[in-house]
Amino acid sequence: MALAESEYGQGGEWIVRHLPPPLTGTLPERLFGLSDDSRTVGPGSLFLLRVEGEFERKYLDEAIRKGAALLVVSRKHLPGVLERRGEVGSHLPVCVVENIQEATGVIASAWWGNPSAELSVVGVTGTNGKTTSSFLVRSILESAGRRTGLIGTVWFDLGGGLSEAPQTTPGALTLQRAFRQSLDNGLAGVSMEVSSHALAQDRVAGTTFSAVHFTNLTRDHLDYHKSFEEYFQAKSRLINWINPDGTMPPAVINTDDPYGERLTKEVGRKGGRRVLTYGHAKDRSIYPDKIKISLDGIEGSLVVPGGRIRIESHLPGDFNLQNIMGAVGCALATGISPRAIEEGIRSLSGVPGRFERVNPGGKFAVIVDYAHTDDALKNVITALRPLTPGRVITVFGCGGDRDRGKRPRMGRVAGDLSDLVVVTSDNPRTENPDDIIDEIEPGIRESGREYYREVDRRTAIAQALSLAAPGDAVLIAGKGHEPYQIIGREKSHFDDRETAREILSSLDQKK
Repeated sequence: MALAESEYGQGGEWIVRHLPPPLTGTLPERLFGLSDDSRTVGPGSLFLLRVEGEFERKYLDEAIRKGAALLVVSRKHLPGVLERRGEVGSHLPVCVVENIQEATGVIASAWWGNPSAELSVVGVTGTNGKTTSSFLVRSILESAGRRTGLIGTVWFDLGGGLSEAPQTTPGALTLQRAFRQSLDNGLAGVSMEVSSHALAQDRVAGTTFSAVHFTNLTRDHLDYHKSFEEYFQAKSRLINWINPDGTMPPAVINTDDPYGERLTKEVGRKGGRRVLTYGHAKDRSIYPDKIKISLDGIEGSLVVPGGRIRIESHLPGDFNLQNIMGAVGCALATGISPRAIEEGIRSLSGVPGRFERVNPGGKFAVIVDYAHTDDALKNVITALRPLTPGRVITVFGCGGDRDRGKRPRMGRVAGDLSDLVVVTSDNPRTENPDDIIDEIEPGIRESGREYYREVDRRTAIAQALSLAAPGDAVLIAGKGHEPYQIIGREKSHFDDRETAREILSSLDQKK
């Protein structure tokens, strides 16, 4: 994307201060934009040639043709750049960096005046719980009088209204501009999800974090990461974060999770960083005491360093208790008072698509949740089971063009923990929906559980709801807050919550 000239990074002094000396050419006195996408380059722009694979001359050609005034390239792509530059833009200065992805974040941060250093930025990573944790942190910071934005899977809020989230953690240029917009809109903090993709791609480079949080690690995204260990290493980069000024943000870690335990030991060996652990054991920094969990939420208290914090939350389930403990740790790490923490937890009524009750007060419960991994599905059904006097009926599918290995695992979890399963489509994308279900079914069959197969998601939801009796719970898992379904390359409107309400209304009218 391109960033227009700003008061923060427009002159030659900024260029000299924040970029390595040019290998060739003379630095321009002024820049009028910053871009890492050749399609958006304008006259006088600094162009960052972000190429992960082999050098492709077409991107450089387009940037030069559109008026780029300065190139920043990685050393590995320098030979190709110099060869092509000689043909079409011999006057163009070239700055060389070792890691173009990291440099993009650092340069973008400098361009916008290092905005994250003026904010309380809390970053959370992990397979499950990122969204709820970030909503909780935001609610707590706002209760403490710190107007706080949100960057994550559900939406972006930079102080000027809600906008659709294009991805969980945006690219480096978008992210640093988002921090600047947050400041300009009067925000004091930003609570954000940090995905493993973002960490592996250095999208958060140049960011100053006030606290970092690890929730858990289970199988996911192995279509992108080459191994589970590589996935872990990507996540661990946030917990080992060093800010641009050399400081180390406090780390909040779930040590009920074995990878959280491993991280805690590794961070401890390095030293110099404040670490707050949380979990159910009493040797954690934060642990629960006298907790009551129902479909209406959680009540009780947490033991924290120096005292206790009273918990009254609308979020049900033990997994949400863990999210609350993590958010409390982040709040304590950023200097929030116990009273503000209690109020922030109490004031959060819910999180879109996360254990969201569709029909409060209905004869049977209908819950929509984003759970799309075997561990997340296990957590949600396990939380729902003791709160349900009747049967648990689970509707779920698996996304296409994503990690295929988790499909039978999710089938086994659904079969083992539910009373009845309806397996259907999620976002099949370019895969045949029937083929995806074929890979889920072996796991369900291993459990010996009764199940139905229905490719059409709306019909599957209707089938589950029609089978539910008073006291049952219907869990519709996988898509959560998403208001769309992707079939082939087409994205069409589809919202599990909206669909369930329409079907329930129809069922009521027929009775």
